[in-house]
Amino acid sequence: MKITDIESVILRLPVVKPIGDGCQTVLIIKVHTAEGITGLGECHANPEVGKAIIDARLHSISSCGLKELLIGEDPRDINRLWDLMYRRTQSWGRRGAVMYAISGVEMALWDILGKSLNAPVHRLLGGARKMDFKVYASDLAPDKPGGSVKIATKHRRNGYQAVKIGWGGLGGDPRADVKMARDVRRAVGPDMDIMIDMGFPVPLSDALYLGEALAEHGVYFLEEPLHSDDLHGYRRLTEASRTPIATGEKDTTQYPFIDLMERGGLRIVQPDLARVGGITEMMRIATHAEARGVRVIPHCWSTDILVAATLHFISTLRDCPYLEFNATDNPLRTQLLKEPIRPDKHGVVRVPDKPGLGIELDERTMKKYRFEP
Repeated sequence: MKITDIESVILRLPVVKPIGDGCQTVLIIKVHTAEGITGLGECHANPEVGKAIIDARLHSISSCGLKELLIGEDPRDINRLWDLMYRRTQSWGRRGAVMYAISGVEMALWDILGKSLNAPVHRLLGGARKMDFKVYASDLAPDKPGGSVKIATKHRRNGYQAVKIGWGGLGGDPRADVKMARDVRRAVGPDMDIMIDMGFPVPLSDALYLGEALAEHGVYFLEEPLHSDDLHGYRRLTEASRTPIATGEKDTTQYPFIDLMERGGLRIVQPDLARVGGITEMMRIATHAEARGVRVIPHCWSTDILVAATLHFISTLRDCPYLEFNATDNPLRTQLLKEPIRPDKHGVVRVPDKPGLGIELDERTMKKYRFEP
């Protein structure tokens, strides 16, 4: 089996706003083979940057676009091809956007491998420990605190057992943030888990205040209150906070996560499969985390391609309580697949069980939102 082409397609909403929604433009990756099997992947970065990384020509032995590296290779040799992409991009990669692009291509390779063997990806990873997962409705905080109550109660009515409010108006006044959490808790009752995502770092003093005050309202975790490189700050925060602290969505490769766990004291890490280095690197992170008793609850805010891949991955874990589920009304989320992934009336989704990632694109949506830079 040989790779014949890597197609990177940008989808873009007609209006893109400067808000914390990274699913307004997306980069869909199709890895084509001579045998007619096409693998699907997604790069969760600025799509124009990701596309340039894939399409770039050879510049040196350690600076080459991913397409040129992989044409003619056997897509089933995932470990070898991961090493090839990582090694041959080192003069401009190792972290950041290059790893994001590698993640999307690697995701598509797993899809091809599963399709070629007529097996779902979770089977190739050693088999699922469970097939059904509760999701938490992940939504954006409005500028006015009262809007968060409306959002949370809507998701409660729709059957979700947990909700995360993030970005938006959070981070300006820690007391207002705590009041918002208090009002949401009063509105949804004691049985619904609540997560708070700051989006951008706040001062350590504010984070320490939030970690203590949010515990009074049973917040499940406080996400990304500090910059992920502030390991000293995270150590102080995790030692003091009664609210669990989570972070990691912007990090790439396994190494920052080792630091977050060892030096930062994190007990919940949130690698994003479409950023961190793909399924291969996620499995390495999971091994490090399990050895330290740390939970992996992946970041998953994008299309159903990422949702499907994340489900296959978390199905293999011993302890993953939730799947993050982008609950915004966005056609790139809701209309991309012929069979969209949706939670049932109890807020539960099932891991796809068809070959590969188990998904098929709706080409009408691809055509409608296709964007040429």
